Amino acid sequence: MAIGKFVFTFYCLMMRIVRIITQILILYVFYYIGVFIVEITGLPLPASVLGLLVLVLCLQLKWIKVEYIRDGSSFLIGFMTLFFIPPMAGIIDYPQLLSLDGFILIATVMISTLFVIYITSFITQKIEKKELAAKLKESDKEEMEEEEIEKEHSEDVVVGNEHSEEEHSKEVEKDHSEGVKEELDEELEKVETGKGGFEN
Repeated sequence: MAIGKFVFTFYCLMMRIVRIITQILILYVFYYIGVFIVEITGLPLPASVLGLLVLVLCLQLKWIKVEYIRDGSSFLIGFMTLFFIPPMAGIIDYPQLLSLDGFILIATVMISTLFVIYITSFITQKIEKKELAAKLKESDKEEMEEEEIEKEHSEDVVVGNEHSEEEHSKEVEKDHSEGVKEELDEELEKVETGKGGFEN
């Protein structure tokens, strides 16, 4: 039992590793698409940025599902800080970055980073509000449909009860009239045969 559980866990781990590697390769394909576009067009933009733009376009057009790159991109984002260590260590080779021009450059990078974070959070909040409003609208619609179904069901039950009460009262009246008719017929037979009259 323990061996089977270990084998299953190992299989799941290997499948996850293979999936992550495959998705990272997909991201590399988009990077090289960006490199190809830069070489063909000569645009003054980084190939990685163009590759990301192509990836965003493919995601918007539903040519690629998010599930195809989710695990690979999450893995890369988790280790993103490691990618900044070589450039930071490279600053030692450029002491001019520690001068006034360097501080201006650092301030520009920080301001632009804060601006990007603000815009991203603003857009994310708008999207979340839209999704929440859509979910609330759907839930309200479902509740209204359920209330209408319950109302129709209760009306059917009430109408059914009314019909059953009417039928019951008709049956009682019919039974009573039949009983009275039988008594009258018996009295009439007695009168005709001369055995008696009406009983009080």
